[in-house]
Parts: sequence; C-alpha cells; structure tokens
Amino acid sequence: MKPTRKQAGIGLTILILAAVIWFITAKWDKFAGLFRLLITGATVAYLLTPLCSILERKVSRVWAIAGIVLTLAALLIVIALIFLPRMANEVIELVERFPALMASVRDAVNNIQENMEQMGIPDGVQNSLNEYLLTFQKKAMRYITGFLDRSIVGVSSLPSLFMGFVIGLYFLKDREYFAGKLTHLIPIHSRRTVMMVASQINHILHCFIRGEASTAAVVGILATIAYLIIGLPYAFFLGFLAALFEVIPYFGPWIGAAPAVVLAFLAGSDKCLWTIFAVVLIQQLENNLISPRIMSSVVNLHPVAVILALWVGGQFFGIAGMFFAVPVVLILRVILKYIYLGIVAPQ
Repeated sequence: MKPTRKQAGIGLTILILAAVIWFITAKWDKFAGLFRLLITGATVAYLLTPLCSILERKVSRVWAIAGIVLTLAALLIVIALIFLPRMANEVIELVERFPALMASVRDAVNNIQENMEQMGIPDGVQNSLNEYLLTFQKKAMRYITGFLDRSIVGVSSLPSLFMGFVIGLYFLKDREYFAGKLTHLIPIHSRRTVMMVASQINHILHCFIRGEASTAAVVGILATIAYLIIGLPYAFFLGFLAALFEVIPYFGPWIGAAPAVVLAFLAGSDKCLWTIFAVVLIQQLENNLISPRIMSSVVNLHPVAVILALWVGGQFFGIAGMFFAVPVVLILRVILKYIYLGIVAPQ
C-alpha cells in the first residue's frame, strides 16, 4: 500500500525536525550564544515595557525608547565613574585583608572560648567552632574569588550584552508584532486559556520585580549611608550586599547585614552597637513602611511555602536558586491553579 501524500508530508516533517534537532545538538556551543542573545533581548524588552508604556502617553514610542536609552546611559556613566571604581577597590582590599580579618575573628572566638572553658563548657565545643571557622573562611574565599572571576568574565562578554540590549530595543519597539507571532504559535483551542495564564503571570512578575527592585534599592542606599556615617570600611560594598540579599525573603536581609556586623565587631564595640542598631532600624523600616507601600498584595505566599522554596532553591541551585525561588513558585502557583482547579476560560 502506497503512503498517501499526507503521510509522506508528516514523515518528511519528522525527518526535517530530527535533522534540525541533531544539528542544534551537535553545534550547541554556537547556538547557546544565539539563545543567550535572544533571552537577553527578551528580558530587556520585558523589563522596559512598563516604563515605555508610561512614556508613550506623552510622546511617540521612538522618543520614549530614546529617552530610556539616554537615561540608562547616563546612569551607567555615573556608576562607572563614581561608584564602580570605589567598590572595586573595596572588594580587592577586602580580598587582600580577608585572612587577617579571619585571624581577628578567630582571636575573638578564642577569647570567648576561654571564658566558656572557665564556665565548664567541654573542649569539643571549641574544636567544633574552630572547624566551623576554617570551613567558613574557605567557603567565603571561594565565593569572593568566584565573584571576581565572574566579574572579569562579565566584562569580556560586554559586546554580547550590548548586542542583546540592541535586540531588546527592537523587541520593545515592535512588541505587538512579536507578541502576535508568538500568539499564533499557540493552538487555537487552547489559546484563550494560555493567554489568561500568561496575563496573570505577567501581572505577578511585574509586581514582584518592581517591588523587589525598589525595596532593594532603598535598603541598599539607606545601608550605605548608615555605614558611611558609622565609619565602617567597605561601606559601598556592604551596602551593595545589603541590597543584593534583600531580594531573598526572611533570611536575605540578615545574610546581607552579617558582614557589616562582623567588620563592626572587629572595629570596636561602639561601631558594632551602632551597626546593629542601624541594621535593625533599616529592617523595621523595610518591614513596616517600605515593603507594604511598594509590594503589591497579589504577591503573597505563606511563610512555610517561602521557606520551603528557598530551601529547595538553595539545595539544588545554590545562592542563585534562592534568588529565583519565589518568582518560580509564583509562576507555578498560577499554572497549577489552571491545571488542577479547572479554572479555565470558556472555549
């Protein structure tokens, strides 16, 4: 029995798809760069779309995009000329002084342990603390050197980032065109449901990203100002850490404040007390004034869900997993709601 034209077409399509998949797999190192460019461009367009939409109420889209580009260029110039050199110097100095700082920490711990021995606490506690400090020093040095290595790699990949940014601007300018093309890839019978899910995910992510970015920026600025007033070394880098870890719920703010407290402890009891006071004050402002005003009520998860998400993200993907754990859970919550609760759009 001879195959029909339809069967022959299906077979030919399968062969072509198999050949394309094999070619992409064989040349994955080259295609990975292309995918990174597209992902970078899509991310840039997604993040800039809300601001561009606001500006388009007053000016045309081209002028709105031009204003965004000029503003970002001005910010990058200010950061590159004022903040980046000082932060880089602080990081390099911190790396050079890190062994001496850890030695000071060990001396302080030994003094505490001597008092513990006088109180009758067994020697095993002292050995455990020494092992923990050695492990912490190795891990901290590994993280810091890894951060420096990634920074160097990031500088070498600036041309690719610039190309991704340019692609993102084209996505931003013609976003309706690209959205229409993506929409037509969805089967008609499930298009309305998928669009409803995508709309909810888009709303939640915008609320989350806008809220977390604003909160982290405010906390980082307040922390940097407080550390400068107290007179802590590496104030800009410590403020950057406070802003960076602010994105991680519950544990992040205290992780970001821990290096400042340790350095203040080594600098003297007065600075340590003032640093602890500043950290607690900033966290109280963040919990009671900043987050409630910035974060939308749509981004709400039970603390147990957040803690489990952070644990899973940290176990499988490290620090990066903790940063992305909450938005991933928010996305999964929307998808599972439509799948398991049957809340779908009428066909």
